[in-house]
Amino acid sequence: MTYKVTFTSDNNYNVKYTTPKNYKANLSFTYEIMPQYLNELSDVQLSGNNYDQYVLVYDAASGKWKDVNPDVILSAATTVPDTNRTTYTLPQVFEDKLDVDLDNKIDLDAGTF
Repeated sequence: MTYKVTFTSDNNYNVKYTTPKNYKANLSFTYEIMPQYLNELSDVQLSGNNYDQYVLVYDAASGKWKDVNPDVILSAATTVPDTNRTTYTLPQVFEDKLDVDLDNKIDLDAGTF
């Protein structure tokens, strides 16, 4: 609502009243919400509620990343050959590390000969 008041030198005044025009404005936009958690990604498939100390492994058959218990990975290393290996063993670097870390912690006594 608008009032316009005009004064002249002969002590006359005019008052004009106008109503504002109704303007309509529409605002539209699209946005995407960034995932905040790993399980919100479309290429990740988590199996359960307890993912603590699990690792992500890519599954080519499903095309998704899956959570796997690290024990399963170590077991698979001894049963499934790598493409560069023909034997079913843990990598030599890993075995060497265990050899050093477990030295004098595991004692196997085979007796004397």
